[in-house]
Amino acid sequence: MPYYRVITPKNELDFDKRQEIATGFTDVHCGISAAPRNFVHVEFMETDKPGVIDDSHGAGQFSYDTKYYIAGGNRAGRPQEIKDQILNGLIGKFCEVTGISKNDVSGHISEAPAKWTMEGGHVLPDPGEEPPEWYAADTVAASGS
Repeated sequence: MPYYRVITPKNELDFDKRQEIATGFTDVHCGISAAPRNFVHVEFMETDKPGVIDDSHGAGQFSYDTKYYIAGGNRAGRPQEIKDQILNGLIGKFCEVTGISKNDVSGHISEAPAKWTMEGGHVLPDPGEEPPEWYAADTVAASGS
């Protein structure tokens, strides 16, 4: 659960750029929220023009008029300044990787209660309430085992 959709023009980002963005988004989100790395999901969507995207949490639709858009969905419960820090970090990382101006990127993060989402067959805890076993997969991934 965080779920980030990166909306770009068609054929704009190659595999390596997408990989770098996905890793960067994971670094940003986990560096700010302390969520386990295996929680983070990034999807790349291509379109011909700016427009409207459905909210991932059922809150309607969001219009955007920038060439690039980051639509995020996270667990509810974080202070607004943390949510702003995450979104600004994601936009900054996207611009760093791609060389695109921040003026051409916008986004939003919507929220839903943690109990609405499952990860690995378990209902998610509220932010900051993750038990130590949630981080076991991160330890294995980091060690290369």
